[in-house]
Amino acid sequence: MSNADVSRSPCFGAGGTNIGYHLIRAFLADGTFQVTVLARSASTTSYPPAVKLVKISDFGDHEELVQALKGQDVLISCVGPGAFAVQNDLVDACLRAGVTRFIPTEWGFDNDDSACRGLCPPVFGAKGKFVDDVLRPKESELEWTAVASSIWLDWALDTKFLGVDPEAHTVTYWVNGSAQWSATTLPYTAEAVVQILRNRRATANKRIFLSPFETSQREIVAELERQQGVKYDVFPFDADAEVAAAKRKWTAEKDMSSIYVTIPAVVLLPEYGTAFQTAAKSPIAEEMESVKLPPMSVAEVVEQWVRGINSAEA
Repeated sequence: MSNADVSRSPCFGAGGTNIGYHLIRAFLADGTFQVTVLARSASTTSYPPAVKLVKISDFGDHEELVQALKGQDVLISCVGPGAFAVQNDLVDACLRAGVTRFIPTEWGFDNDDSACRGLCPPVFGAKGKFVDDVLRPKESELEWTAVASSIWLDWALDTKFLGVDPEAHTVTYWVNGSAQWSATTLPYTAEAVVQILRNRRATANKRIFLSPFETSQREIVAELERQQGVKYDVFPFDADAEVAAAKRKWTAEKDMSSIYVTIPAVVLLPEYGTAFQTAAKSPIAEEMESVKLPPMSVAEVVEQWVRGINSAEA
């Protein structure tokens, strides 16, 4: 199938304001994709008029999934950690319906890396195993692309997920806040998916890494302090002890709350290679000749975030 053949792209699990929302906006802005959302019958989420909404009464009903996917080229999964298992059914339905490309719920890191998998088995391990056990064996029938977007910095500032609280003006530094890592944003990742689907041959059956820039907690805080005109309070954090405790909690109790330490750890500790360019991960989208993505910097992302907060408070 040629690059031009990819035009009908449904999203599964696209409610809310995370990646599914931004994918829909990016596809509609591009103008060459027919966008479909597959949603539960009980869903009350509304979508733009140009989006075709297909409601499914039971995602466990294989035949209903197959019928919903007939005539589609690509299926993009946007499900959360609690719904990873449904992707097995989605892949089976894609094969029967004639879908030719599957983009799984990845949106993160190098889940082929054994250290990442071991750090957070219920997320990184599960995602990597899905690619190994389900997608790679079927790639002659169903192409796949895993998008390693690293952390969405806009989302991380909103949720205070990386130890930086830009509203309370506090920071908890891991390893003195100096570890470098790749960062993106939700809109940037969505545009990258558009570009990936425009370059089907070059992106088939690969994990594509996104790295518009590398940054650190200290760089982000310095930019926030400059733009907000306030000094941040710094709190201590024993990263090694906290990560070890989280690993024990998962091993002993299968306690999902452990991921609130182990997911930040893959970003904020240098040994996990999340500075994709520095770690020589490949292929990196920004280094692919056929993929056209805009430049982006930590200063730009922080500026947009601060401007958004100021507008909301006005």
